[in-house]
Amino acid sequence: MTNRVHIDAPAGVVEIEGEKDFVEGLLAKLFPLLEEAGFGSRPPNSTPAPAVEEASDVEDAVPEQTGKPKAKKRSVNKPPKGHSCADRIISLKTEGFFKEHRSGSEIVEGLKGKGWTHAGNQVGAALTQMFARGDIQRTKEGNGSWKYFWDRD
Repeated sequence: MTNRVHIDAPAGVVEIEGEKDFVEGLLAKLFPLLEEAGFGSRPPNSTPAPAVEEASDVEDAVPEQTGKPKAKKRSVNKPPKGHSCADRIISLKTEGFFKEHRSGSEIVEGLKGKGWTHAGNQVGAALTQMFARGDIQRTKEGNGSWKYFWDRD
């Protein structure tokens, strides 16, 4: 038979479920800790009591903090303005490079002619984003590959 104890002491909530001996043993360990912490002695809207540190006797206790500082979030390493692949493709566009329909490999070569080396997949990703933003136009050629151009100036 399973026994269950539910203590709500204004929303501090402690639930214990298990065999009678287990529940009674755990309650015997918890009551002194709860009384010492003043569990339920404050109105529900006041600030919470500090966490009880002596929970090492209780099974499945939450491990204590290790004292390590929180890990810093990694910042996104963006290139300076004008140095991304898309920015460089836009500079080709302003020079009239896209008056003719260009394939991805032609664009890689055009960038290389300016001294900028970018891999084909990098250029392809930039072109896809640029097309989604409306910065460049594209059409599918007979062999199934995309050709990029700009005729709106």
